[in-house]
Amino acid sequence: MNLTLYGVDIWSVALVFARVGAMVMLIPGFGEPAIPARVRLGFALMLAMAVAPNLAGHAPAPANSAFGMAGQVGLETMIGLMLGGAARMLMSSLATAGQIAGTEIGIAFAQITDPTINQSGQIVSVFLSVMGVALIFATGLDRMFLQGIVGSYDLIALGARVPVGDAAQLALDTAASSFRVGFQIAMPVIAAGMIFRVGLAVLARLIPQIQVFFVVLPLQVMGGFAVFALGLSAGMLMWLDSLQSYSTWLR
Repeated sequence: MNLTLYGVDIWSVALVFARVGAMVMLIPGFGEPAIPARVRLGFALMLAMAVAPNLAGHAPAPANSAFGMAGQVGLETMIGLMLGGAARMLMSSLATAGQIAGTEIGIAFAQITDPTINQSGQIVSVFLSVMGVALIFATGLDRMFLQGIVGSYDLIALGARVPVGDAAQLALDTAASSFRVGFQIAMPVIAAGMIFRVGLAVLARLIPQIQVFFVVLPLQVMGGFAVFALGLSAGMLMWLDSLQSYSTWLR
């Protein structure tokens, strides 16, 4: 079956767009919900048209029926969702770190609008999310992810079946890495909070007449922000390293 239009192989473009579109909708930076879906899909279509000529020779032949062709496109979409979803899970480590840090600082119930998802969120998590997106574009990780999209065809060939076992292992490893990085970002605040609470407990035993936990709440918030600021640079570097490792693996 010959599917061409003005010399363009429509079938190979459709297959490539299925995977590229799914990944662009999810990868950090380009796949933020604040970016309109039409803009993301339009960018994915242009990227697919640029990549498809180099992959046309490796594209499988279209099936004889419409359902078969839809199945082939669906497989490519599932692969894109698998690879893009793993990258999106690494972004969730910032939300984990923000929730932990906010609880330790004492502002867990402080909410603010998150411009990256157009919803309200915990204030520390929102701050980390905005900073994370800014760092992705400032450090060039956005280009590495675009290279990773193209390199994914060396990892999983065009038209190959979905590696279900590898996909499950990838999800487990990515979820574990996401939680570990989020805990590491919040670790200075956790350690300082434990020491602070032990000191308060000793003070409460020495001076039982004072309501210690109410008197020192401003000190807890101020000290928590100070410790969080001191450890933020190292934590964000660890998070960027996890994203870079995944994008390098894709390439």
